[in-house]
Amino acid sequence: MHVRTMGLLFGTALVAQAAWAGKGDEALEARVKALESRVTELEAKLNATKAAPAVAPAPVAAPVAVAVPPPAVAPTAATPATPVAPTSQAMAVASTPQWKDPTHWAAIHRGLSGAQVKALLGNAGKVVTGVFGDVWYYPDDSGGRVVFDRDGRVSEFDQPPSR
Repeated sequence: MHVRTMGLLFGTALVAQAAWAGKGDEALEARVKALESRVTELEAKLNATKAAPAVAPAPVAAPVAVAVPPPAVAPTAATPATPVAPTSQAMAVASTPQWKDPTHWAAIHRGLSGAQVKALLGNAGKVVTGVFGDVWYYPDDSGGRVVFDRDGRVSEFDQPPSR
């Protein structure tokens, strides 16, 4: 009786394992097909780039000398030049992080590179790297975010909530 029960359990386990392995193979096969498709797409883009005619760089204009007028009053021993301290308002504007400025978020759009986003918003407070790209948070997950695709280009973004 034990032998028969053990044989039945062993047979059931083999059938279950075969069914499970088949599902894993299907998922793996689907992933491989998706990656092959992506490689084909990228190769086509690369070949199109190679086939495009090279564009000659635009001529650079020669530097132009500009005369700078002398200061209205030259500093003398009696009136030495003293630096002007910045006002508190100017200091507050300079210390405000770039990402807090709504006009900088208005300039963000799909297709921008990471360097362009960094120039507009500054360094992200938090960066999460994923399989399909990175997500930059300003200043953290509760604020704004910029999502990059696998090519490092902006695919979507959310401005931080106004406070």
